Amino acid sequence: MPSGKTHELSNMFFLPITLTVFQPEGLFPFIAGYLFSTFLLSPDLDLPQSNPSRRWGPLKIIWFPYQALFSHRSFFSHFPIISSLIRLVYLFPPIFIIIFIIFKVIDEIFFDNFLSMMILNNVENINNLEEIIKNNIIYFTYGVIVSDIFHIFLDITVSYWNSLRKRLNNKLKFLKI
Repeated sequence: MPSGKTHELSNMFFLPITLTVFQPEGLFPFIAGYLFSTFLLSPDLDLPQSNPSRRWGPLKIIWFPYQALFSHRSFFSHFPIISSLIRLVYLFPPIFIIIFIIFKVIDEIFFDNFLSMMILNNVENINNLEEIIKNNIIYFTYGVIVSDIFHIFLDITVSYWNSLRKRLNNKLKFLKI
């Protein structure tokens, strides 16, 4: 199984190649999702001592239930697209709650209902803003999925290579006896 650094280096190697092949319209959100997945939302979050788990610092406690539910390299943690979406959906409620609290505190302390007034005064711009946010979320998700696909591909390739190498060694040992 490749190390965490091997995964990160290979993902960083494949990023420019991916960008030249796909050239996504939403370049910044795609790269942000790709890097976020490579370093923080990796399929290896199912391991408590993995680099991505440790990078969460004190917030890694939000991943404890995930780690208890999914064993390492299980279908739900290491299957292309499905595992990426599971981690994003799993992460959405804590992020939503944190963002809501931050906006609420800022609104109460500094703006005295500034956010609600801003929304009411800019109703015509809300549809455009919703479209921009939706597109950015889609490209961010694409970045997460592509990063995870490279991670899983490397896991499969290295595991296969190690298995093949062991079988060849066993056959060679058998022939020497």
